[in-house]
Amino acid sequence: MAKPFHLQPLVDLSEERTEAAARALGKLKQTWVEAENKRSQLQQYLEEYRSRLHQQTRSSGLTALQWRDFQTFISKLELAIEAQGREIERCQRAWEVGQVKWQDCERELKAYQTLRSRHDESERKRENKQDQRLQDEFARNLHQRKNTPQE
Repeated sequence: MAKPFHLQPLVDLSEERTEAAARALGKLKQTWVEAENKRSQLQQYLEEYRSRLHQQTRSSGLTALQWRDFQTFISKLELAIEAQGREIERCQRAWEVGQVKWQDCERELKAYQTLRSRHDESERKRENKQDQRLQDEFARNLHQRKNTPQE
């Protein structure tokens, strides 16, 4: 009978950690993508607003107050785009940290799996030796019975 792998609880824990790190990495990637999408939306809105400004300037003209309002809003959009760029960078750094954590968990898990494989191989060899000894003993006993005179 094979001995149980005494580090199996650590393998199980390592698998759970690796799965949790992978889930967290997926969430971080999703957050990063959402941040990039938000910046794209802001950039698109800025371009649309600038286009409307140019169209209105050409068609009917603008009062100084309207011009100032347009410029103020455009400045706010540009600031929001810059802030969103910083958010994207933050998300990217968080994802990179999460990726390193996941890779560390994967390495640990693979190390435990290697130990388990070695244990299984060792147990298989031990069982094979034990089986061979039993077969040899059985053959020896059988041979002795054949060579022993019966009464």
